[in-house]
Amino acid sequence: MQYFFYGLAGAFLVFQILYTFIPLLCSKVKKLNPDLAEKSISVLVPAYNEELTIGNCIDAMAALRYSNYEILIINDGSKDGTLSALNELLDLRPDARMADGKLSYKPIKGFYRSDRYRHIYVINKVNGGKADSLNAGIDYALSDIVITLDADSMLEADSLRYVNQYFHDDDIIALGGTVKIVQGAMRDKNGVILEKFRGRGLIKSQIINYTHGFYVRKLTQSYFNSIVVISGAFGAFYKDVLLQVGGFRSTVGEDIDITLKIHEYIKANGLKKKLVYAPEAVCYTECPENLPNFYKQRIRWQKAFIDCILIYWSRLSKRFSVKVSLFFAIDGFMLGTLSAFTTVFYLGQTLIVGGNILHAVIFLLVSVLLNAAQILISFYLCRKYGSTYTFWDYMKMFLFSQAELLTYRNLLLYINIAGTFKYFDNDEGWGFVERKGVAAISQNMAAGSN
Repeated sequence: MQYFFYGLAGAFLVFQILYTFIPLLCSKVKKLNPDLAEKSISVLVPAYNEELTIGNCIDAMAALRYSNYEILIINDGSKDGTLSALNELLDLRPDARMADGKLSYKPIKGFYRSDRYRHIYVINKVNGGKADSLNAGIDYALSDIVITLDADSMLEADSLRYVNQYFHDDDIIALGGTVKIVQGAMRDKNGVILEKFRGRGLIKSQIINYTHGFYVRKLTQSYFNSIVVISGAFGAFYKDVLLQVGGFRSTVGEDIDITLKIHEYIKANGLKKKLVYAPEAVCYTECPENLPNFYKQRIRWQKAFIDCILIYWSRLSKRFSVKVSLFFAIDGFMLGTLSAFTTVFYLGQTLIVGGNILHAVIFLLVSVLLNAAQILISFYLCRKYGSTYTFWDYMKMFLFSQAELLTYRNLLLYINIAGTFKYFDNDEGWGFVERKGVAAISQNMAAGSN
């Protein structure tokens, strides 16, 4: 076991070096080209019990600087007042649009169009889960490009313009945008979104986690065309590709599954296509504010990963590119999940029967230094791509990031282990995390209003 741990440590260092230098050396900010034709875009928003947050999502979309788009909100049999809130916000009227009939999903109760916002539609359906709702949205969508968005997500005003610009590259088949934490963000009187590093420790930890995860990890994976998951909070795809791969699978982690299905589709058809990260396309999301909801969310993410490991592991070498296989199998599974078990085992063995303490200390110090370097790089890129944190915010963020190595980071270690075991509970529901709807980036709506 000791040699296996050393092998993992070596692989860890290789990937951490990649995550340190690739984002720093290979990132480039894209400037908006105002002369590009607008491709048609359908934004799909699956919603289950989102009466407190759906208003913020709609209001942010009302401020989008784009014209050739539609919004499809899919009410998945909500048990709260989501449908009533939608009717109050949108002034809904029945619409005669018919579905393509190319995907399967639970029965549709009604299709409606807003009298207040003529580009917003609502699908009311029987509860079937998030993947089922997305398939319904795809089937009703009229556009070439489909964006999937969580109901608590709020698009930044130029986000669709950036999505459009990326899809003018014929090699791009799908992309993921940047997801930021809305707590602490607000618009000033000039419409500029101001970001502040504030809130509870759990919120601060997630701000740092998202900043590092997107600006360091996503940028590196995008460089190698090896993005393992396009976040369900903000992803964009060609509709015909989603149809070709059979839509979303009803599973605990539909976003990672659809990403891998598209990689598999590219390899099977010998295509020279890319899945990329678009850092300039931004949306804001409300993160969990307490440990029970944080735990539920992260357990669901880990269960989603284990599900895809079991589904795709046996065909990695044949149906996926080498780079995707390496990032998924080694960086994702071995260094993300398996290392949690081996770390606990190695530490327990060292404490009980003794071991090479010096090696463990050296590895810990190297890990801390690489983590510190990546955090600093993520802050540099965060600033480079337009974030408005002040210098003192970044100072506080860095100091907090070092302190959380011994607190929230260890909680994630436990969640990786617990989520792996809990996968076998066979619970594949929405994994609903309570939202308060008290944070928004809109100038037009008071946060938390319906």
